[in-house]
Amino acid sequence: MKISESSYQEIRKLIQLAVEPYRKSQEQQTVTDIHLQPVRETGEFLVSDDDRVLASVQLSDLTEIPEDVFYSVMENSLKSVLKLIDREQPLEQLAIWKPFSFVLADDEGETVTELMLFDDDNTLLSQGLMQGLEEDLDRFLDELLEI
Repeated sequence: MKISESSYQEIRKLIQLAVEPYRKSQEQQTVTDIHLQPVRETGEFLVSDDDRVLASVQLSDLTEIPEDVFYSVMENSLKSVLKLIDREQPLEQLAIWKPFSFVLADDEGETVTELMLFDDDNTLLSQGLMQGLEEDLDRFLDELLEI
């Protein structure tokens, strides 16, 4: 299951509109996260920073996604949208102090998952890259101590 092409395009436009002020700003902003908040019950999709809603849109097909897969569908779709936007106009160039993240938030504004993270070196990290890192480091340390 995935969102419709029209909703995909609407979300893309909405995110671009919401981050535009950060592209034009000459001063670094102290935002720590950009929240992407789909609300399944109402179909509303919000983009906000730490303090305020930057943009919103109604997407009727959000209400049609089954509740048990809603956030996984949204996570996959939003990662795809963000990668596309980043290819067109790098998000690391936003005038926001690093590190900052794009996060998927639930209908109460709580973080569900981190979609993209930009660190001080302007390195783009995704959730997939970080998964299993702790286990890999533990295994490496155990092997190193055996030597």
